[in-house]
Amino acid sequence: MKNKYLTITLFAFGIFLIIGISYAYFELSVSGNDNSKNMAVTAGTLELTFNDKDSVITLNNAKPGDYYTKTITVKNTGTLSSFYNLVWQELTNEIINDELVIEATCKQLNASNTEEGTCNPLSETPVSSNTILKKVSISPSYTHEYTIKVTFKEMNKSQNYNTNKIFKGKFGIEEYQKPNFSTDSWSEIIANVKAGNGSEYKVGSTKEVNLGTTYGTHILRIANTSTPSECSTTGFSQTACGFVLEFADIITTHSMNDTDTNVGGWPASSMYTFVNNDIYNAIPSEIKNAIIDTIVVSSHGSTSGEANFTSTDKLYLLSTAEVWAEGSSNQIGKYDTARDVTRQLDYYKNLGVTTSSYSGAIKKNGTSNSVWWLRAVYSDGNRRFYNVYDYGGWYPGTANNANGVAPAFRIG
Repeated sequence: MKNKYLTITLFAFGIFLIIGISYAYFELSVSGNDNSKNMAVTAGTLELTFNDKDSVITLNNAKPGDYYTKTITVKNTGTLSSFYNLVWQELTNEIINDELVIEATCKQLNASNTEEGTCNPLSETPVSSNTILKKVSISPSYTHEYTIKVTFKEMNKSQNYNTNKIFKGKFGIEEYQKPNFSTDSWSEIIANVKAGNGSEYKVGSTKEVNLGTTYGTHILRIANTSTPSECSTTGFSQTACGFVLEFADIITTHSMNDTDTNVGGWPASSMYTFVNNDIYNAIPSEIKNAIIDTIVVSSHGSTSGEANFTSTDKLYLLSTAEVWAEGSSNQIGKYDTARDVTRQLDYYKNLGVTTSSYSGAIKKNGTSNSVWWLRAVYSDGNRRFYNVYDYGGWYPGTANNANGVAPAFRIG
């Protein structure tokens, strides 16, 4: 169902700033559209009515510290519970330093217009994003009555830098739409994840990302959205916890370690440097800036005295346990010393990928199935790391082989 805006002009106003001795003054005018009041947007049995009670509010010669308030209502006149977003249908804001802020209280009224229950208030926040409140739940016959306050903040200093700046805005509501990874912008995806709504995206959803002229366009896939209690266990790898994206195809090929050794494990490998420098820096800045540090636990080889390794990474390769659950064979568990300190990613778990049913682990390089590297060391020797073979099974390969690169990372 597509978003539908009410054709309502709740207010549109400008700010004209005049330099004072110690303050920047401005004139603020707010007006409504009488012809647009009580208009409704309807889809099936969903009907929301938006009402601007105060047609005109004027605040002249305002100075920092002044504010205005306005009351609006949203009523569910349909037969189904619904979610809506309160938004700036149009927004132009040149006021800098977050000095123009919005806040709101909310009363929930029942069919008898008596206050009952609660609805979402809005803490003071700068006027910036087009979305003011997101995913507000409203039941049939109930009304949400908002008292909105917009303030030009007093900063106890000269604010002349906001002279001649313009602010124009028009309120509206839109039907809340569940996030869609393939169609949402990266800014929307990142904002949703940071707001704790990452689990609303469907695991397995994909989206293209351009890594520039060197590596070209590839596919990112949602590999995980859950954070079970085991993720809080001391010493547990965070690589399959939270909102995890993995490359669903092969970016390029590279040796795991140019010196053909697994001594020092994943953190000491040339692949580690390649992924966290070359590949990381090829990721578009908007995504890269949202990548969070991940505590990565990885296994060790047969060298005397080695234990599992812990590193803090931006990008990392997957491990055996994150791809395959145990099937009829336990050979991976026998030779991957870090298998018990991570978990299977939601994507592979949902597909039922195990050591005896593994076609869901296949990745392609172009149009052909490809071998791709894992960060897991094969502990029975000092030369091998695990790979995912081109049919989806597992095998240990010598570290200097040039196999597929398909890292993962978390955003938040």
